[in-house]
Amino acid sequence: MKTMSEPEGDLPKTVAVIMIAIPSLVLRTGFVYLRTKRKARKGAKRVMKGMIESGIPPELAKKLAEQYEAQLSIRTIMRRFGPASWSGRPARPQ
Repeated sequence: MKTMSEPEGDLPKTVAVIMIAIPSLVLRTGFVYLRTKRKARKGAKRVMKGMIESGIPPELAKKLAEQYEAQLSIRTIMRRFGPASWSGRPARPQ
């Protein structure tokens, strides 16, 4: 059994496996994001249509639907889970 202080001969193999796996992980994550973004866009359209049918002014309904859809933008996600959340500092208010 190897201990933590012994040199690892498997390090190059481990790095190679990680380098091979990362592009696949990025692609899968990207496809999941795009699919979820599409669902949010469709949901925002349904919400806007429902609000207009309920009597909310179209301008306000459109603005609220855009805010609903914007919650799933890459910028919003990165701001929410960016370096400030890793360091323990409070995140910037939205």
